[in-house]
Formats: sequence, structure tokens, C-alpha cells
Amino acid sequence: MIRVHILFLLFIFVSCGINTDKKVCKINTNRFTNSKILWNLDSLSHPPAFAWIDSTSSVRSLKYESVSFQGKPTEVFAYYSNPDLLQGKVTGASFPAVVLVHGGGGKAFKAWVEKWAADGYAAIAMDLGAKDAEGNTLLNAGPDQSHKNKFTIIEKGELKNVWTYHAVASIILAHSFLLNRPEVNAEKTCLTGISWGGYLTCIVAGLDDRFKAAAPVYGCAYYDESDAFSKPLSELSPFYEKQWMKYFDPSVYLPFAKPALLFMDGNKDYFYNILPYYKTYKLPQNCEKNICLKPNMQHGHLQGWQPIEIRYFFESIVNNGVPLPKLKEIKRSQSLLSAEFNSMVELRSARFYYSSDTISSNAKRVWLDLPASIHQDKNEIRCDMPDVDFKYAFFYVTDNREVSVSSPIYVQP
Repeated sequence: MIRVHILFLLFIFVSCGINTDKKVCKINTNRFTNSKILWNLDSLSHPPAFAWIDSTSSVRSLKYESVSFQGKPTEVFAYYSNPDLLQGKVTGASFPAVVLVHGGGGKAFKAWVEKWAADGYAAIAMDLGAKDAEGNTLLNAGPDQSHKNKFTIIEKGELKNVWTYHAVASIILAHSFLLNRPEVNAEKTCLTGISWGGYLTCIVAGLDDRFKAAAPVYGCAYYDESDAFSKPLSELSPFYEKQWMKYFDPSVYLPFAKPALLFMDGNKDYFYNILPYYKTYKLPQNCEKNICLKPNMQHGHLQGWQPIEIRYFFESIVNNGVPLPKLKEIKRSQSLLSAEFNSMVELRSARFYYSSDTISSNAKRVWLDLPASIHQDKNEIRCDMPDVDFKYAFFYVTDNREVSVSSPIYVQP
């Protein structure tokens, strides 16, 4: 019975799942000639076979084919929409597009897709926990989001059974699905993910150069330095801890990143510490990048997709929108702190955040802040030196659109 079901699905996938009239560009793999990449990026560049579950609603649902798990084919559930579907009309327009990646314990969020379709984008959000819309395990499921599948399964010696391998493949295939859609402008595709989804966004941004922009929220590299994730990694045998870091940590892939990047986090996030975040931001060298470290930003899916900076950032890259402000590295003198900036929109406010707390966990670290002055004529932010020395610091500014960015994080050597 299972074999019949799989054959039936494959028939549907092959018969109705690919737009053969549109050529999808391949990922450029020449960047990885000296690096071992687990994923077959040539294969993942092809649009996946898929079948609509609901092909009539304003936000539609589908299943698409992904990489094999334990020798068996898998399927992924997803939601898809675009501005025409949302408004119930056919304009023949070509839309920018975005892939939306949920975090730990999350799912394919229909509301997230609807939000981006309302914002003018074709959008897809897939479930990376092997579930359908009702939360039931798919018949042809890949690995779920369990601790075992994220970490300990690696000790069985099969790297391609680790959840990250499947999640990354499913994200790239979702991108290939979008690129194959006739209503999607293939030169205007973006990626954003939250928490574990931000972690995956960092990896995919390094692998899939077809994206023009990517915004990882919370997630970063150096999992072995996280307050939350260093423990499960340390519980692996030394060999497999190194294997996990070698193949599944974003630090391996971000140096290859080509899309423009916006890193977004809070300064007191429990899962992603300020120091590895500082190191992560420095990794990409061959792309445009910016950072928005929001003071006391809460950690969650809703909090991760609400920031207006993400859409303004994508618009600046794919639709020639006004860019986010950009702050340079902090400079110190004996009595003054400063950072140069570029902004087409006038800055409205600026503050300097700093901490000398090197003992507390990241979530409990004590931060202080001071007002900073904006010198529009010199494109510079300034602040008097605090009375106490500090280990970590950043400037945080807001412009007249209520768009915020920060300086790159300063870490005292």
C-alpha cells in the first residue's frame, strides 16, 4: 500500500509539478572547489516535483519532493502565495519572492506567507519538522526537529541523516520551486529565517548564490560557543563534535556568501551570544552586509518576523528602495566614542550600549546605555566615554522611517 502511495505521489509530482517553460539557473559551485560540500547543489538547483493540496485558496498548500532519508524518498509540506492570489486576480505581473524559514518548534506559518504576499512578494514557507498543516507526521517524512535528529544521530556515522542536512536541502529546493514559478522574478529572490531558521539562513546564504538578499534573525555561527547549544555538542564524542562543527556550523559556509546580508538579533538573546554573533558578522567578505542589534529584543517567531527593517532591506536590494542606514566600526579616543554613518534618510535618534559584564550568561548580561549625538554634517555618531571600561558595545540608531540599525559589535581585545 505504501509503495502504491509513493508511486501515485511521484506520478502527480512528475505530471503537474514542474513548469517546463522556464529555465532555472543553477547554483555556482566553482566557489567550493577546495571545500567538501555535503549537498548535491547541482541536483538541488532543479525545481522539485510537487503537488498542490489546495490550489484554489489565496494562500495555497502543497507538498514537494526532497532528498532521501534513510534510503527512502521524502516530501515537504509548504504554503505558497503571491499578491495576485491574495487579491484574487490575474495581472501577469512578475513579483520578487521570499523563502521563509521557521525556527525550533515552529512550522510552515500560513500567516507569515500571507504577510509577505500582502507586502508584494511571492512567498513560500515550508515545514522542516516533517509535518503537515494539522501537525501530523507526513507519510513520506524526513527527520523531525528532535534533539536526537539535530545532534546525537551524527554518532551513527551517517552525516546525511542529520536534520540540518535535510532542512538545508528543503530550503534550497523551495527556492528552486520559486525560481520555476512564471510569476516570480528570478533576479529578485530573498531569504529570511528565525532562530534555528536564522542558523539555516546563514548556511543557505553561503551555499545558494541565486538569492539576492538574506536576513538571518537571531541565528548565527559558532554553535560550540552558544549558552544553549554548546552543551548538546559537548555531549557528543570529541570526533563527532568536530564532525558536526565541520559540516553543520554556519562558520563553514558564511565566508562563501554572495547575497546581501542583514543580521538581526537582540543583545540579550539566550540562544545566540554576543561574542559569536560578533564573529559571525565578520565572516562574509564578498557581499554587502548590515546589522541590526535591537536592545532587549525578545526571542520568538512573531518577534522575529515583525521588524520592518527586513522588508526595507529586501526592498533596497531587489526593488531599488532607499537603503537602511549603515554604521561603520566604532572608534575610540581617550574621551570620545564615534562611528561614521551613511544614511539617505535623516537619523532621528542614537544611543550607545555597553557592557563590562563578562561573567553572566548572555541573557542575564548587564548592559548600560548613554545618549549619543548625531552630526549630520559630518556623517558621524558621537558619545562621551563611559566612566567604566567595557568589553562589548554598539551604537544603535533610528531614522525618520522608524528603521533601526546598529554599528558592528565592538569587542574589547
